[in-house]
Amino acid sequence: MVLHPGARTLLGQWLALRGDRPAPSRGDLDLRQMRRQAPWMFILEPSGEAHGFTYRLAGTSLCAFLRKEMTGTNFLAGWGRFERGAIGRALAAVTSKLQPAHFRLRYLSDEGQRIGADLLALPMTARDGNTVHVLGGLYPHGNPDIWSYDSLTPADLAAVRLFDGKPEELGARSVAHAPRKFRLISGGLDLT
Repeated sequence: MVLHPGARTLLGQWLALRGDRPAPSRGDLDLRQMRRQAPWMFILEPSGEAHGFTYRLAGTSLCAFLRKEMTGTNFLAGWGRFERGAIGRALAAVTSKLQPAHFRLRYLSDEGQRIGADLLALPMTARDGNTVHVLGGLYPHGNPDIWSYDSLTPADLAAVRLFDGKPEELGARSVAHAPRKFRLISGGLDLT
């Protein structure tokens, strides 16, 4: 199950865009309709190397979190050999088999902070109608506004999970019908 609320929201939006197709098309994506999600989102395109991916688009919050402009850079740069292989194979499944993937990642700041993040990778047909890109979002655990660091480097891959793309397997029910986190009880501090 996808745990981060931002990733669950993106998943629900992707399911709505996809409809009965294996993947939505780039023309279906209107980032103006995803104002809260867009800063954390990215689009990856396969590069010429095996299991290689390049940021075609990277949101402003994602770039601020990673402390550098990511558009046009190698998505797997900085990861260790094992992580590059595992992440690259999973992303290749997203583009070749149209299988959504969920990653739990860890980063290390120059201040020694370990920062976890959820990454959701979803298939999306490019504007040419043939190429499949990765539509995704990177969501740090915690509040990025309180962290103080100048650089962030990839540390390790904690988990990766591929899905079949069926709404019930992707947690669509939990996205559509999320339980309430609190309940208001009258009395006590009621000011009326």
